[in-house]
Amino acid sequence: MSATAPTPMTIFTLKEGIVESASGQHLVDAFAADFQGLRHFGIKIGEALDLGAPWTGTVQEEDLTVNYAYFGEGTSPNDPGAGGMISKKALLFEMLTKVTTQEL
Repeated sequence: MSATAPTPMTIFTLKEGIVESASGQHLVDAFAADFQGLRHFGIKIGEALDLGAPWTGTVQEEDLTVNYAYFGEGTSPNDPGAGGMISKKALLFEMLTKVTTQEL
């Protein structure tokens, strides 16, 4: 039985309406598109249920998990937050913890 290396998670920062990461522009663009879609969908659900904008969102596929969270100062596009992307199905709580605590 051989051990496999853990799949690395790419961390993104959300600050003043800009998505940034040290991972390169291609991944930043991919995350930004997923983030905008998740945020838009969450806002529509929040409006329909009178809950307001969501502070977090996650999309999970068999080979990809994308997550974002705001840091509690608000949920507008300019408020600070972070996100993560990993190329596997990841547990929501573990990913949310890493994103909100900025663990690399």
